[in-house]
Amino acid sequence: MARNALGKTKSRSTQSSTREDQVAERRRSLLDAAVAVIAQKGLIGTTINSIATEVECSYGVVSFHFNSKEGIILAALDYLVDDYDHTLMRETDKPADRLKNMMESDFSGKVASARRIAVWAAFWAESVRVPTYRERCAEVKARYVAVVKSDIETLAEARGLTVDALQISQSLNAMIDGFWIANLVNGTTGVAGQTVAKQACLAYLRGIFPDDF
Repeated sequence: MARNALGKTKSRSTQSSTREDQVAERRRSLLDAAVAVIAQKGLIGTTINSIATEVECSYGVVSFHFNSKEGIILAALDYLVDDYDHTLMRETDKPADRLKNMMESDFSGKVASARRIAVWAAFWAESVRVPTYRERCAEVKARYVAVVKSDIETLAEARGLTVDALQISQSLNAMIDGFWIANLVNGTTGVAGQTVAKQACLAYLRGIFPDDF
């Protein structure tokens, strides 16, 4: 047992939990800094020093937690993926509502901010030559398409329609990616640009399921 500043004892489990929380918080702050730097400088321009400068810590702290530039870059990609995965955790049991919620999320200020899109674009660009990035990005795309495909199939069955659910889900995914890039290039990642993009995607779904979108 150890004593705190008030003379009260702390169990080893409490101390361990506190240390783990501190480590987790430090890693999150480093990953947030990595995302910011990648958005500004791209993957090639990102260094451990630039991340350390962004978060105002030493080179050694970044290196201690992630070992190398490649380590923190891959961790930053996984960080984005994990964050994005939460947008697929939808509570409603209605497929049309789940798809609407997904559109809301995909064009929200958090997911579709200029910074986030710039980071995704950096990984997409480098995935052409880096197999690790290509495989990870492809995995995310495949998961997204599978989730949408399942909802399209369920909705089509409920409406008595015969559709190519895979083609629809792939097309919708391509539309979203296209609007992300277009909004980034055109400087329209704000609410107005996101709203236009969201409405266009919903219009596409409305053409297939007019009573639901």
